[in-house]
Amino acid sequence: LIQSQTIRKRLKGKVGLDQIQAHGDIKDQLDYLVYRGFVSDVGAARLPDIVRYLQAIERRLEKLPVDPNKDRLHTLTVTGLQQDYQALLAKYQKGQEIPKAVKDIRWMIEELRVSLFAQTLGTRFPISEKRVRQALTSV
Repeated sequence: LIQSQTIRKRLKGKVGLDQIQAHGDIKDQLDYLVYRGFVSDVGAARLPDIVRYLQAIERRLEKLPVDPNKDRLHTLTVTGLQQDYQALLAKYQKGQEIPKAVKDIRWMIEELRVSLFAQTLGTRFPISEKRVRQALTSV
């Protein structure tokens, strides 16, 4: 929680035009990762991953001023996958159990973010845009 609040503080203030898209994406990712009740929703086993995802956001913010265009290209990739994932989730009716394979795609996208924005942290498993796309089409 402290790490999340630290990141949110870094996002406040003036932002260059070349960094606005990245800041919006990071805010969305934070809202998706850390929210009221997230610990009980994701489970204790997933908490170390969430800490790593937050560390990846911090690394991304450090690297952002150096090459905002590279960040923008990676953001477009992740945004497209996220939209496809949301479309997949929309196929399930409210109250209907979502299969584990579908839920796992969320974490694949988060791992891809680590791979794209903070490679040095390492990922939990091998990941690429192609692997996420295959998972999206195979469920």
